[in-house]
Parts: sequence; structure tokens; C-alpha cells
Amino acid sequence: MSEPFTPIANLLAAVAATPSAAGGMRMINERAAEFPNRLAAQLTGIALDPAGRELAERFLDDYWSDGDRQQNLLDAAGEDREVIIGSGYHAAVYAATRVLAGHPRPLVLERDQRVGGTFAMTAQPVFTLNSRNRPGGPGPAGDLGASLNFLPGAPIQAASVSAAEYQTNSDMAFVIRLTLAQAADVVPAATVTAVDVNGEGLELDLDGRYSVPARRVIDARGLGDPEDQHLANGTTILTFPQFMHRMAGTWPLRGLRRVAVLGGGDAGKCAVESLLGIAPQPAMTAAALDRVDRVDWYADRLPISCEQWREDTRGRYLAIGAHLRPDRSGSRRLIVLPRRATVADLPGLALIEGRGYDLAVLCTGSKETLIPGLGGVADCGTYTVAGAGPVAQKYVDRPAFRIGPHAQLPFSEQEFIDGIAEQPGNAAAMFRLSGKTAALAATLPPTRS
Repeated sequence: MSEPFTPIANLLAAVAATPSAAGGMRMINERAAEFPNRLAAQLTGIALDPAGRELAERFLDDYWSDGDRQQNLLDAAGEDREVIIGSGYHAAVYAATRVLAGHPRPLVLERDQRVGGTFAMTAQPVFTLNSRNRPGGPGPAGDLGASLNFLPGAPIQAASVSAAEYQTNSDMAFVIRLTLAQAADVVPAATVTAVDVNGEGLELDLDGRYSVPARRVIDARGLGDPEDQHLANGTTILTFPQFMHRMAGTWPLRGLRRVAVLGGGDAGKCAVESLLGIAPQPAMTAAALDRVDRVDWYADRLPISCEQWREDTRGRYLAIGAHLRPDRSGSRRLIVLPRRATVADLPGLALIEGRGYDLAVLCTGSKETLIPGLGGVADCGTYTVAGAGPVAQKYVDRPAFRIGPHAQLPFSEQEFIDGIAEQPGNAAAMFRLSGKTAALAATLPPTRS
């Protein structure tokens, strides 16, 4: 994909025509020979220049939100088309690999207004990835020559976007969004409400729109929706995505003195980092104006002291441990309460075990939202590719596949040998699943006979 598709070509022209945003593209010329092609060099120059990157993000949002363009894409969706549900990391992997294999660009349907999945939940950086930022191709955990943030088929890689040791969500989102602009036709604000069998293909019903035919459906809806989202009220009780949207706004910590975080996974750790001020810096915040005095962290199986934290926790989250010991005044800002808890919604506060909190953040995991006509994993069978093993789940009796975390693929024997299975969180890790999604996309037969 060395030649820019229409939206990328128009993006490059828009940046070049804006002197204040074109500095990165100009400066990259002196290193152009180090890139595989001119497109990769140009996009890297944009990515490394804050002004160019901001303009590019706005351009893509405006391009994808154009109502006439959306309608034309839906009208042109023929019976032989591949449709991807979801616009996150694995949708980008599948689309890029598919196009590189010589197949038509798939149609991507995204239910949210903003394209890019979980990493693109905010335009601003609000949380940091778990894998270290390094160049190279994809590889298993422990391979120091591999990049664990690699996106197969992307016009540029995450390592082209930032030199930080751990990259932010918006770094990966930028790569995902560029890849989808280059390799897919994307329609945001398109919620699939049902999938029906129609002859040899499928019919996707869209909320507020008409149905769209497809010869094959790729279900790439990621981890699902927050487990306890029904408890959130949007003010004093927030899901993790809602909290991250708050952190992307102005004065996100204003009025917060005592906060509770429920759940000890990666989302809980990222929320605690934000509350302690060790996550990506919000656009508007200052310690003299906004400071959380106390964070109570309700989570089982977490270390409760600084010493235990340093012994049991991987390097990415070590900075949290320093807050588990008293400061010079003898007070502690972070307390781990090793148990699960339930939150109650009271006027103006969240109540947990008799304690009142200005805010409670629910990081209690995700669950699948079923689409009528597709069902769950129990309605699927494991789909295997020679040389790659299980790469997806295929829905029984219909041309539809679940990919990425949504496929809930078990660890293979080799992944146990490589030590990847030692971390349960790796079950949904990008580096583990990206090659599987790419293998599926590279080997599925054409949709047209």
C-alpha cells in the first residue's frame, strides 16, 4: 500500500497546503531514504509534528463524518462485499492484510462517532499502552527484536509516531485510523442491530438506516462493553471509558478529593495512574487547583504495600507502588482494599461500604453485547489456518468470523512454551492476536467467485 488512497492523498495535500502544519513533512525529506516508500516518510513526518498530526486527526474526522459520503458507501455495498463490524485495531489489521493480498477494500461499520476503537476513545492521550515502544516486526513476548505494538500492513507503525518508552492510546489510534483510511471504506455512527441470512450471504440491519448486504462478515468488536455500565450515572459513578472521556476534558480532577476505583486489571491501573497524576497529562490541570487526596482501590489479588508491589508487578506499572507508602507527613494517597465491592448511587456521591466518594470508577471488566443473528462464542467453531493454528471463531452455518479479543481464542501449546500464557491478560493482547487476524485475512478465499 505504498500509493495513497483518496482520503490519504487528500490528507497529504491538506497538510502540505497548511504551512503551520507542514513542518514535519518538510523535515522528514532529509531522511526519506531511510523509509520503505515516500508515503511512509510523509505520514511519519506528519505523525511527529504535533501541528501536522492535529490537522490530520481533524481531517479524518471530517472526512468520515460526511453524510453524503456515508450514504454513497452504504448504497454501493454490494452482495459480494466484506463487512467488518467495529473499527479498532483488529479491524485495521484485517483490512490492511486483505488489501495487501489483492482483495477489495472492506466496508467498516463503527457504532461510535469516532473511528478507531478503544484506543481512539479520546482524541487526547489519556492512558499508556502496556508494551514498550520499539521498532521491528511482530513477535512473541520476550523477543527484544520485536515490536509488540506492531500493526501488520499499516502504512506506518506505532514506533514511527513517538519515541516515548510507553506510548499513549492516541499514538496507536493514529496508526489505526491511518490504516483504515488507506485500506477500508468506513462509516461511523452505524450500529448493527441484527444480522440475517440472505441466500449465500448476510443482511445487516443498521439502526436508523436500511439494511446492508454482505457476502462475509468479520465481527471485530473487541473486548465488549463495560460489565457494570448499568450502575454508572455519568456523574459520580463512571465506567472506565466515561472516566477517560472526563480525563480528556478540561479540569478533569476538579472537585475530586476522595475517589474509589473498582477493579484491579489494566483499566483499573490506568484509572489509578490518572488520579495520581502519573498518566498522560490532561489538557488543563494543575496540582495547586486540582488534586485527589485519597484513592481507595477495591481489587482482590493486588499487592497492598510498596514492597509487595515492586516484587509482584511488571515494570510498566511500578510507579503506582510508590504511592502505597506514607509520604513525609505520614499520610497515604493510595490504599488497596483487597476485596471486591459494590457501589450505591446516592445524591451527589457514590457510597461503598458506608464510605462516601466524590467519584467511583468502574473497571470491573467487559461483557459481550449480542447481535441477534450472530449469537455468542457458543454458536461458533474454532477456525484454523495451517501454520498459524486457531486464528478466529467461525459462526456455524453462516459466513461470519469473530476476530481479535472478541474471538476469545485459547492459548496454544506453543504460547505456553513461550511464556505468553503466564500473564492472563495476554489472552486479549494485540501482539498475541494480530498475527492470527492477519493469517485469517491472508488466507480466506475471495468473496466473488
